[in-house]
Amino acid sequence: MRHLHDHGYGVRVLTTSAFGGDVVDEPAAQVMRAWEPLGPYRRWRRGGAVAPVPSYERTDPGSWRRPLAWARRHVLIPDGQITWVPAALAQALVALRRQPAQLIYSTYPPASDHLLALLLQRATRLPWVADFRDSWTADPLDPELEADTWRRRREERLERRVVQCADAVITATETSARYLRRHCGPAGDRVRVIPNGFDPGLAGPYGAPPVGPPLRLVHTGSFAASHPRRSPGPLFAAMRRLLDLDRTWAQRLRLVLVGALRADEATAAAPLVAAGMVEAVGPQPRSVAMELQRTAHVLLLVDHLRPWPASNVPGKLYEYLAAGRPVLALCGPGETQQLLERLGGGRWVTGDDVGAIAAALVEWYGAMEAGRLPPPVAPEALEPFWRPRQAAALAACFDQVRAVAGRR
Repeated sequence: MRHLHDHGYGVRVLTTSAFGGDVVDEPAAQVMRAWEPLGPYRRWRRGGAVAPVPSYERTDPGSWRRPLAWARRHVLIPDGQITWVPAALAQALVALRRQPAQLIYSTYPPASDHLLALLLQRATRLPWVADFRDSWTADPLDPELEADTWRRRREERLERRVVQCADAVITATETSARYLRRHCGPAGDRVRVIPNGFDPGLAGPYGAPPVGPPLRLVHTGSFAASHPRRSPGPLFAAMRRLLDLDRTWAQRLRLVLVGALRADEATAAAPLVAAGMVEAVGPQPRSVAMELQRTAHVLLLVDHLRPWPASNVPGKLYEYLAAGRPVLALCGPGETQQLLERLGGGRWVTGDDVGAIAAALVEWYGAMEAGRLPPPVAPEALEPFWRPRQAAALAACFDQVRAVAGRR
């Protein structure tokens, strides 16, 4: 958001009062917080915490939402954040009367944001840009959509309505864009792609990788806390397999986990921690996590598998590429695999194939010993993913939408 100011756009952010404090990552933005009815319940379930909640706990029916499972499936459509919309709508209308705006911009997730923007558009006739980023129904963040046909159909209708009413629609990948163009009729022509990315200050000049052995792999962030099907289990199994074959692998491999682990993940990692193959350093400030990325020979990405090609790219992949280290992605076919292959930023292995993961670790250890690890991606190849460029593309979209609305 801060880069939009370079293109003449001031930003007012409307968000929930349930999470977050007074400090925001976008100091140039004016932040408004609307009351959310489920906020007190969430804070009670989390012991009064107001820190941001992982997306997993916002979508997983097996965590805080278990007592509301029936309502979640049949009433809270498209997501639990729908209870925030009435208060947010009232606050937005008051704010717009006091200080008019030129445009409405909504982002997903959650999908309720788009429904709020749809109501605002009807009330104000302002032009509206709906930014989907990840796919809503084609590659859902919420696993319930795969099993609940009734709810999926309702959300597909809502998705089509958003695309038909928005003046422009943005996705982060071509796969997501193609789906919307196919399923939303003539309105699909409004869909354009602006990829995710990183701040160019993170990229190069690249430092030299550490001297090995051991082969040092670093993973930053969460696993199941970001998606319930994202698991380090196959990776741990591959490391245990190598250790069972040859105990010297305890000196050849070191996996550094930066971020919180769930109880089951910590239990699965415990034997490898005891063997000296895994080091769990816990949550760290972002600056520390990024510095740890630069201490790696290889950066590790774990994504959940789908029955279809993945339509989204985890945001951390862009930071990994900016760190100048090769990436080992445990994932399935799709956008992540294609991006790595196109840029030459590393390799991917099917995320649940324990044998293939073990073979990849052996191969990369040999490459490290021989000094043949893949070089960093050339900085110029990463320029399309610079946030200032993406802000320029977003501002150009805003300009176009406002111009068309002005002619109307």
